[in-house]
Amino acid sequence: MVNPPTHRYAAAWRHPDSGRDWLRARSYVDIARLLERGGFDLMFLPDALAVPEDALGDVATTLASGGKGAVTLDPLTVLSVVAGATSRIGLGATVSTSFLPPYAIARTLASLDHLSEGRVAWNIVTSTTDAEARNMGLERIPPKAQRYDRADRVVSQVLELMRTWAPGALVQDERTGLFADPSRVARTPAPRERAAPPGPLSLPRSPQGHPVLMQAGASPRGMEFAAKWAELVFVAADGIEGNRAIRAELRERARSAGRDPDELRVCAAIQPVAGSTMIDATRTRDALLSLIDEPSALRSLARLMHADAGTLRLDEPAADFLAEHRGATGSDGFEDMLAAVCRREGLSVRDLALRQSLDQLTPSPTGSGEAVAEELCEWQDAGAADGFVVTPAILPGSFEDFVEHVVPELRRRGRLAASEAPDTPSAGARPTLRSRLAAQR
Repeated sequence: MVNPPTHRYAAAWRHPDSGRDWLRARSYVDIARLLERGGFDLMFLPDALAVPEDALGDVATTLASGGKGAVTLDPLTVLSVVAGATSRIGLGATVSTSFLPPYAIARTLASLDHLSEGRVAWNIVTSTTDAEARNMGLERIPPKAQRYDRADRVVSQVLELMRTWAPGALVQDERTGLFADPSRVARTPAPRERAAPPGPLSLPRSPQGHPVLMQAGASPRGMEFAAKWAELVFVAADGIEGNRAIRAELRERARSAGRDPDELRVCAAIQPVAGSTMIDATRTRDALLSLIDEPSALRSLARLMHADAGTLRLDEPAADFLAEHRGATGSDGFEDMLAAVCRREGLSVRDLALRQSLDQLTPSPTGSGEAVAEELCEWQDAGAADGFVVTPAILPGSFEDFVEHVVPELRRRGRLAASEAPDTPSAGARPTLRSRLAAQR
C-alpha cells in the first residue's frame, strides 16, 4: 500500500529518511520499480475524497499535523504514470461506487487495463464520511446498507459494460475495411432499473476482461459483498487468530455464494520493521516512536473518533472510550479491530493514541529478515492469510528494508518466486495480474 506523505505512521512526513518528492511522478515510478524488483504482485493506492474532519467539521487538526488524508493524489492518475514505467507489477486503484456513474468507472478502469497490458485491480470502496459526500454533491453519506446495495448494482453494471465487446470484436481488417464487428458488440442486458447504463462501452474488452476486484470491508455486510465479488480481500485484523477467523468466514461465505473459496485471497495488513539484525530493527522502531508527540497523538485520536481532545480521560480503558464513540470512523470492521486489541492488551486511552499514531494497531513484525519472514510464514501456515498488504512506516525506506532483508529470505524458503528476468521485445504477451495470481494458487 502506497499512500504518502502519511500512512499509518503519523510522523512519516517528519522522519529524516522520508522522501519529500511525493508530489512528483518520479517518486511513484521509483517506488513501483523497487516493489517490482522485490517480487510484489501489486502496488495499491488507497483514496479519500475529503480531508478528514473533526466532530465540528474542522480540518485544522489533520492539516496542522500532516495527518493521514491531509493530501491524497488521485490513484488513477498516479497509476497511469506508473503503468508506462513498469512492466509486471499490478496497479491497484481505489474507486468509490457511491458517487461516480458505472459507465465512468468502467471506461476509466478499462483504459488503464489496456494501457498497462492487463495489470489493473479495482479496490472497491463505498466511502464512509459526510465530508466525502458533500464534496461529491450530496448532503450526507447514505447508510451502510444503502451504500452496499448501490455497490452491488454498480459493480454488476461495470462488469456488464466491460463485457459489451466480445473477444475479437475489434477486427481492423484492412482488406475488407471492417474496423469492428457490430454483431460482436452489444448493449448491456435489459436494464433492471432506469439508471442502468445501456452501453456499449467505447472500448474493446481489456486484456483481463475486467480488473481484479479488491475489497476491504470487515463488517458482516462488507464480508457478504466480498464473498460475492472480491478476488483479493484486504483485512486489518488483530493478529493470527483474528485473521484466521475472518478468513475462514470469508471462505465459507464465498462457498455459500456458489464460488470456489480459493478464488478469494485474504491479505492481512502488516507494518513490518525489518533490519539486518533484531538490534538494527529495534533501533529503527525506537526512532519511529521518538517522533510521536503525545499531545499531537491525543489530538489525532480525538479527531478520528470525533471526541473533544480536552476532555479525554487518558487512563480510562480504551475499549470503553471506543464504545462511547462507536461509529465515528464509518468503518465497523476497523473499530472492531481497535476494540479487540485494546481489550486483549488492556490499553488505556493514552496507549491507544500512541499506538494509533505508530501503526493504527496493525500487526508489526519486527526483527531481522529471517525473523520477519518466519512470522509471515507462520501466518500463512496457520491459515490466517493467503498474502499480505505491506504498509510502510516511511517511504521509500520501509520498502527498501523489506526488499533487502525479508524478500531474499522468503525466496530462499520458496514462499516467493525467484526474481524475474527483464522483459524483452521477443518475450510475447505478458501475463496479466489475474493470471499471475491464478498461477500462485
